[in-house]
Amino acid sequence: MKIIRHLEKYTGEISRGADIDDRKYNVTVALYDNIPFEDIRTYSTLGMNRYFIEYYYEFIFVCMARYSESEIASFLTSFAEYLIDGEKGIRRGDVLSFDFTMTSETKMNSLYFTLPFYFNDELQELQLEDKEVVFPLIVPVYQDEAELIKEKGWNAFEDFLVENEIDDLWDLNRKSYTW
Repeated sequence: MKIIRHLEKYTGEISRGADIDDRKYNVTVALYDNIPFEDIRTYSTLGMNRYFIEYYYEFIFVCMARYSESEIASFLTSFAEYLIDGEKGIRRGDVLSFDFTMTSETKMNSLYFTLPFYFNDELQELQLEDKEVVFPLIVPVYQDEAELIKEKGWNAFEDFLVENEIDDLWDLNRKSYTW
């Protein structure tokens, strides 16, 4: 309950939970409509914090509301299972690429992990009695962007985003950026 209260305090009220039938672990996905902006939907995992993988996590994902919520929720659940099965943790600036796209509606096949910059800084972590839970933001990126991040470093990528006032990272069909 504390995690849900923490998420709702800094992101807004959960609109509903995703209906995912074929879960391997006790992880689900919460959806927040029109958060952080109109026509944008935020997703968060719920239950990842039960599984220690370098840290206790709950992931945040933000995209335009027009994209299939069932495909995105299914992808996020599968991704959580992938991390749990492989005991793979992530850190700020990490990039993971796959040989498939996130959904049928995008060509993006890579994920970049950073601070949840769409929200109040207090969302980043929650100290519970027995553990600390971190809340990384998953930013979808194209393969060529993932390669640039790995080559030039995550600081260069985030500097580029700030300097160029990039504000469409929630669009799964945005143009690819180079820096």
